[in-house]
Amino acid sequence: MQHKFLLRFIKEEMQKQKIDFKNNEAFFRLFVADEPWENYRSNMSNWLSIGKDGVIHKHSFITAINEKLGLSSDIWGASEQKQKEAVIGGVKQFKKTLEQKEALFPWVDEVGLSEEQERFLAFSKEARVEEIEQKMEHLKESFVKRSHTQAFLIALLEVMYERGEYGFVYEQLFPHLLDTYDNSIRAKKAHIYASLPEPMYREAFDILNSIKGESKAETIDLQTSAISNIRRERFSSANLTKQELQGLLQTFIKCYAKIYTPKEPQSYYVGINLAYMLHLADTVFANTIAIEEGYTIEQIYSDVQQSLRKAKASKEPEEQYYASMSEIEFQLLLGRQGMVQELEYMLETLNPSQNLIDQTSRQMGLFFIHIVERFTDEVPQKLDVFKDLLEVFDAYTRSRKIP
Repeated sequence: MQHKFLLRFIKEEMQKQKIDFKNNEAFFRLFVADEPWENYRSNMSNWLSIGKDGVIHKHSFITAINEKLGLSSDIWGASEQKQKEAVIGGVKQFKKTLEQKEALFPWVDEVGLSEEQERFLAFSKEARVEEIEQKMEHLKESFVKRSHTQAFLIALLEVMYERGEYGFVYEQLFPHLLDTYDNSIRAKKAHIYASLPEPMYREAFDILNSIKGESKAETIDLQTSAISNIRRERFSSANLTKQELQGLLQTFIKCYAKIYTPKEPQSYYVGINLAYMLHLADTVFANTIAIEEGYTIEQIYSDVQQSLRKAKASKEPEEQYYASMSEIEFQLLLGRQGMVQELEYMLETLNPSQNLIDQTSRQMGLFFIHIVERFTDEVPQKLDVFKDLLEVFDAYTRSRKIP
């Protein structure tokens, strides 16, 4: 086996031995702890791509693998049988070494949240922000930029993010987080930037644009979110003219259409954004914008049915919400009735967190209704049903608000 095939065999053997790593970066970190992942991200994606072969020219990485697995340098040019025997033995020994380290250093597993931190998190789920900030005074040692505080800070970020308390996260937590985030935390950080009272859309775009998705579906999601942050910045400008809006709509339709692939698992996410842009173009400019891509909302909705069904059947509550809400939004854009009742039932069934409600409210309100009202002389009556849904969201938010 040449280098890339051998590397993939090493990865497969580690998976068989149940050595824990959740993505390419975590696999890389089993061998290299002190080099920036950004220097290897594209290389690892290429090296681990199925079907591709060739030589790995980063000798420092080859050396690191040899050291961790106890391989000789000439194994990379040996026969396939010798390679497999050496790797299987090396991986088994590597697993034993990991287990021995865990036995020697039991504190590695025990480091986590203290009882005081656990109580603070429980308190933070129910208390007002002002009360949380006051209580922080008694837990100052947990709000410092150190490795041992990160588990607590990330856990608190998750709590406050779900509550929609973006200002708190930005002011109180961001300064203390280390600069090593996984994709999930970095994506949340981008959303928080875009959700502040004075949104930082460009910063959000930069973060999203820098994240390398671990799959095609994740990459499309990130690209969609990045485009949407550019759209939000431009649409929220007080100086935006109707002529500029027309050009922007043409641009954004092309951008979304470029990454829209109906058969992909997450196609509904790009699809609903594209559908909103088409509806805006039709509502504000009455079919005067030439849409070269030729998409219609009806066609998009039909094309993403499989994607919607799969996402609504997901075990992830967020995925269920996004898909269910996109279904309702498609129906709204197509002029269907009964969506208020559908939304009320969905909220009662899924009980989504505040940050999810905020995202939808901004999409429907600030970046759709507001644009239509701002740039049309006579506001279409069909917008009333969108406003009715925003009232449902407001009522839901009030019912959950901490006194």
